[in-house]
Amino acid sequence: MRDVAAGSAQYRRRHAEPESSLASLCVDTFDFVLVVPVYGESPNFVQGYLSAARTAGRVLVVVVLNGRVGAPATVHTSNAACFRELNSRFGLRALGRGGWLGHEVNEAHDSPDAPDTRLSVLVVDRFTPGHRLPARQGVGLARKIGADLALELIVAGRVRHPYIAMTDADACLPEDYFARIAALEAGCSAAIFPFWHEPGGERRMDRATALYEIRLRYFQRGLRWAHSPYAFHSVGSTMVVHALPYALVRGVPRRRAGEDFYLLDKLSKLRPLAYLAGAPIRLRSRLSERVPFGTGSESAKLVRGATLELYHPDCFATVRQLMQNLEQLSGTGDAPNPGVPETTVSDVLSRMSPLVRRFLETQGAHDAWQGISAQAPNPAARLRRLHDWFDGFRTLKLMHDVRDHGAGSLPWQEAVRRAPFMHEVDVHDDGATLIPARTALLRLEQHLPRLLGPSSPW
Repeated sequence: MRDVAAGSAQYRRRHAEPESSLASLCVDTFDFVLVVPVYGESPNFVQGYLSAARTAGRVLVVVVLNGRVGAPATVHTSNAACFRELNSRFGLRALGRGGWLGHEVNEAHDSPDAPDTRLSVLVVDRFTPGHRLPARQGVGLARKIGADLALELIVAGRVRHPYIAMTDADACLPEDYFARIAALEAGCSAAIFPFWHEPGGERRMDRATALYEIRLRYFQRGLRWAHSPYAFHSVGSTMVVHALPYALVRGVPRRRAGEDFYLLDKLSKLRPLAYLAGAPIRLRSRLSERVPFGTGSESAKLVRGATLELYHPDCFATVRQLMQNLEQLSGTGDAPNPGVPETTVSDVLSRMSPLVRRFLETQGAHDAWQGISAQAPNPAARLRRLHDWFDGFRTLKLMHDVRDHGAGSLPWQEAVRRAPFMHEVDVHDDGATLIPARTALLRLEQHLPRLLGPSSPW
């Protein structure tokens, strides 16, 4: 772990959260570390990890038990009950500095032939008065606290595999979850698992969550069709991050929502992301207002009567056209006709519609692209740097600009019917949880390339 220790030293010294110091008080060793932010949850969330942990050796779950200043009293009551149950189940002992560590030994552990398998939890106190998160922060800071602590444990040699796994309290991990992590290529910055929303028994909520999942898969397929290198899901409960790239991008953004999107956007520019095909992480359908946007909150809006709308296919067509022009600008696209000068920045901008050209100009594209064209040593490097500049965030901003100036969002069934990238699957509305349609879309995603992102050989 010497390369991780050296490469992360500045981050750990200047930017890590104070709770990372708990690593120095932990003398146990583990094979894997899993970070979970817990906010107003039932203590039964641990059940979702047991099957995966059964054959993974020693697994440490860093539980960042958190409540925000000003949160409803029910959240603080649930947090207190969750801590009591974790204490009872794992025999927590105080580490000091707001942390408790405990272990659950598997039933066969006393057998001399049994593998050294156990689930341990390290609870970080951000739920008691005086320790709660600021009112305007939430899951991003909670994930960062846990991940910074996990990083410090990896550097200290307390965790064997140099990956920080992240999930949520509503997740059920597949049995081979940790085996897939152990098999990750050394050159990856992060990895993402497939996901599936499991009906929870409340009809309206199950339906709303299924619709939101359709939205996520539609967006990913649209970007893939547009040849965007950022055509990957950003779902916080499915992420695994290598410790060194995690430090190099300065950890999880301290945001109340969207921290997964911004983290993976930055990581994908450093090294490729791995897509870990196979059984998905299963997420429970449930109402949630913990974050201002995301699966739970967006599904809650649908439950209250909102209509699901999706980006107009023209938004993706605009991205597709821009991707083609960036390839030509870089010199990796179709070779120019004999005697025709190479594509210039001005050529690319002149071919754009007035709307797109105005957007790119406000983003500083002309000067940025001129600099990249002059400095990158070869066409592949130019394209890589152009994609680094026109990243996932700028892609989303462009789509919003196109949406707001003509290509308005459509009711979901109409958008699916019009979209050229949805013709491979029959997204039939069964009036319930759209299981056939979601299954077909998940099956298509299983054929994604192993490596994703602008830094991959995609």
